[in-house]
Amino acid sequence: MASYVLVRAKVQNFESWKKAYDAHLPVRKEFGLDEDRLLRGSDDPNDVVLLFKAASLDRAKAFLSDPAVREVIQKSGVVGIPDVVFLNS
Repeated sequence: MASYVLVRAKVQNFESWKKAYDAHLPVRKEFGLDEDRLLRGSDDPNDVVLLFKAASLDRAKAFLSDPAVREVIQKSGVVGIPDVVFLNS
């Protein structure tokens, strides 16, 4: 059974957010998250949807609850709290 994490977030500026997001790749890898899709809203390019394949939902939840990760998310330009859904296939 494969596990996934779906994240939808509003960002202040996609280009600035994307630089911070890309720089954080090693930490996502450390927690077993592999990006499957990165999509942008057709009407609002600052509306971002990400789909990650997760090696472990427990590790994915640990990633998203890590205070250092939350700080990076906030500083990257994410507006508010992202919507997150944990999925299994």
